Amino acid sequence: MCGLISAFYPDAVDPPSVDELKNGLEVSLETIKHRGPDSRGIYLSPDNRVGLGHVRLSIIDLASGQQPLSDEDDSIHCVVTGEIYDHDRIRAEMHSQRYSFKTKSDSELVVQLYKRDGFNLMSQLRGEFAFVLYDVKRRLLFAARDRFGIKPLYYTVSKGCILFGSEIKAFMGLGWQAEWDIESIVDNAELGDERTVFQGVRKLPAGYSAICRASGYIETQAYWDIPYPAATAPPPDTSIDAMVLRVRELLVEAVRLRLRSDVPLAVYLSGGIDSSAVAGIATQLLREKDPNAKLTTFTLAYSENEATDESPIAARTAELLGAELHKVEGTEGALVGAFEESVWHCEQIITMFHAAGKILLSKAVRDAGYKVALSGEGSDEVFGGYHWFGLDYLRDADPAGAALGLSLPSDAERLQTAEAYQVATRLPQLPSTAMGLHKSDGPRSLLRISAPLAIAGVFRCSASIFRPEVLARTGQPDLVRCTEEGLDPRVRQHSVSANWHSLNVALYFNARTLLPRVILNQAGDRADMVSAVESRVAFLDHHLVEYVATLPPSLKIMPIAGEKPGSWTLVEKWILREAVKPFVTEEIYRRKKIQYNPPPAQAPKVASDLVPLQKHLNARLTQASVERLGFIDWQFVRDQLAEYLESPIFPANGAMDPRASMLLRILSYIVLQERFHVPSFKL
Repeated sequence: MCGLISAFYPDAVDPPSVDELKNGLEVSLETIKHRGPDSRGIYLSPDNRVGLGHVRLSIIDLASGQQPLSDEDDSIHCVVTGEIYDHDRIRAEMHSQRYSFKTKSDSELVVQLYKRDGFNLMSQLRGEFAFVLYDVKRRLLFAARDRFGIKPLYYTVSKGCILFGSEIKAFMGLGWQAEWDIESIVDNAELGDERTVFQGVRKLPAGYSAICRASGYIETQAYWDIPYPAATAPPPDTSIDAMVLRVRELLVEAVRLRLRSDVPLAVYLSGGIDSSAVAGIATQLLREKDPNAKLTTFTLAYSENEATDESPIAARTAELLGAELHKVEGTEGALVGAFEESVWHCEQIITMFHAAGKILLSKAVRDAGYKVALSGEGSDEVFGGYHWFGLDYLRDADPAGAALGLSLPSDAERLQTAEAYQVATRLPQLPSTAMGLHKSDGPRSLLRISAPLAIAGVFRCSASIFRPEVLARTGQPDLVRCTEEGLDPRVRQHSVSANWHSLNVALYFNARTLLPRVILNQAGDRADMVSAVESRVAFLDHHLVEYVATLPPSLKIMPIAGEKPGSWTLVEKWILREAVKPFVTEEIYRRKKIQYNPPPAQAPKVASDLVPLQKHLNARLTQASVERLGFIDWQFVRDQLAEYLESPIFPANGAMDPRASMLLRILSYIVLQERFHVPSFKL
């Protein structure tokens, strides 16, 4: 997994002394040492204009995989984070082509592939990764991030120096000073595009590379994207059974590759089909080599709220798999206790307990002696798991599904089903035009689908939290507009022209917004690396994703005719259910996806008592701390806090009181200001 930092001083900038650069890199590495507690290394270029730093979590080639890496004549130097799978095959191929390797590390492939393929090297990389490479002879820096943004990579320019890092906090050691990006904050751009809350700091987009030249020029380029076909394109096979089998084969191969490790590994297990499928496949693969192999699994138990506690289901799955199960207690007190650390490590605004829960879970994994855990993230974005996808599935007819002979609803039945579906799934109230079945049925913003509207309903930030003077400068927040404008305009055109089926547009939208910027950040790498645990995400193997993208929408969300004529129900992730049926229990196979909310506790027995979240917010949200931010309206926060303390709401489904979510947003700003030493915002 590891962590990296790099500094590149262009020709127009005077470089620091050797000692200054080395000391700055050392300080930076110290701030991200949690990512790589096993060793660290530094490279300085002969002209002192480039510095690379790396902290290592030893997973593959424990003895000789130290970084930075270099080629045989020291003309290429590189730091790599993450895991590159199938590296043995590529290494053997390159050996036959007379390329030489110094180590057995998967990361060294980046160096040799660059020598062979140049900027095209990413096409050979399978897995989750981020790297920064320096070509001494060409005097250029080359960086890249994996196709889905599983591994983080940020960049900025500080006093003329181009900085890349696994985490923003690493920039501080090299003289960077954090300042608020007020337009990004009001826009909630952490979800909408590649901005962060800090001025000038950007995320390198998933599936992108960056070229930095000695002149100071920085160019970013996309090297991969999700290949959705035209809505009228035929399915990849004439047999549904063949497509189910192919999905199964690709997923099994993805899990098989991610079982490769020189250290013990475990599996994160919940009550859903995604992690259960990974655990079931991993168990079968391990027992092919050792019939007595026993998988170790970890699950978060929300013992204070039975309605959302999936640990009993996870326990039944583990028992049938013969796996060892570790239950980690996720009480409200424990979640609140981990919340501020989750903000510091995720480096973004957090309004729920997902990251805090994952921190508790990863700590238990590490305490039990494990460095690697397989995870189930990404499945919903690939196979259509979120409840709002149903509306966009129903928006268009599915000619590819019809070509397979599937029984599908008529236009009128789709509209009727969509209206009933919105009520049954308790989606946020959408504009009437959002339900239209044709692209011409009135405006639905830039994409003309429902997914951005639904996501905005979950993550929208009330304009009332900001001082009026701030909004006079930035304009009103519009999360739908921000997320849609941040999407590739070619994808927007695919949607408006109806070239792509609306479900595929929605899947793409989620995969490029919610997945890398929230799910993988808060429930993936950042929370896992607090405890130096490497999580591996089999569902985001790009070979699997590329194939599933070509499947008819009706195999992802399957319409099932009801007993009443014209009535239909929708089965999310249908083809995944069929593909993993041999590896999961009947209970899991049939279980419908539920909203995942690491919940606060139930109402206290004595109404006047405060629950842990109320106590923490009451202590931390003071007038001084809020006004120090410079952009938040204290009177509004004060009133909302008072109302939340006096009459909290405890939703039955485990969701959070909306006022509590808003107050956690304010607390996030406070934590970031304190930890990053951010000056107050001034108009």
